[in-house]
Amino acid sequence: MQELHQFHDTNGEIKAQKYPEQFDPKWVVMESGWPYFRLSALDNQPWKGMHSEAMNLIDSFHEHREEYGKGWRSLTLHGLDEDTQSLDSYGDRQESIKQLDWTWVADKCPETKKFLTDVWPAEYLNRVRFMLLEPGGYILPHQDRADSEKRLSVCNISLNNPEGCDFVFKDHGKVPFEDQGSAFLMDISNVHSVWNRSDTPRIHMIIHYELGRRIRDFFYVLRQSYFTCLLYTSPSPRDRQKSRMPSSA
Repeated sequence: MQELHQFHDTNGEIKAQKYPEQFDPKWVVMESGWPYFRLSALDNQPWKGMHSEAMNLIDSFHEHREEYGKGWRSLTLHGLDEDTQSLDSYGDRQESIKQLDWTWVADKCPETKKFLTDVWPAEYLNRVRFMLLEPGGYILPHQDRADSEKRLSVCNISLNNPEGCDFVFKDHGKVPFEDQGSAFLMDISNVHSVWNRSDTPRIHMIIHYELGRRIRDFFYVLRQSYFTCLLYTSPSPRDRQKSRMPSSA
């Protein structure tokens, strides 16, 4: 627990990201070095309804990677079965990918499935899972990909994120998830940890995907999100003008 405390104390602040004024999708995903990127173009999705669907199945969740912490559980909507772990653990990865399909969980979650089929901008779904972190639960600092695989590649959606539950990246700070729902692309080659110090179960949805023929749809969502983030993080024209004015002192 000392390691967990130290990691969160050291990395617990939200750090601002700088957005170049010119949008380049390849740079954002592959070269920016950002640990996360908010898909604000998806802000108005029915996250609350999806959260309710997941909560209705809370007794069906399976223990997940117990060696990494406590109170971490998962339930698979799209995979090999309702408890699909890393595909590398099933032998030939490419053969496993061919067998991926909707599980019974998706049939119980029509609102979530509709989002994944009609809204999510990628042609192919890999694993899609609800991830539950119980009150008092934690995920120890770890990385899911090698340093050589740095890129924004996985989507993490907060169906809820109660106050006191923090997802933090080493050297990059806290991810500003919202309790009412928010979607972020993640670079999981960065060391990260989650700690739920609230009295409420936290449920996120993790999407692994392949763009396929919907690459233009994905770039559209990326572009819309980028300029929304740029709008809210850049100084206004009036502020820029003030910064160029000579001081009266």
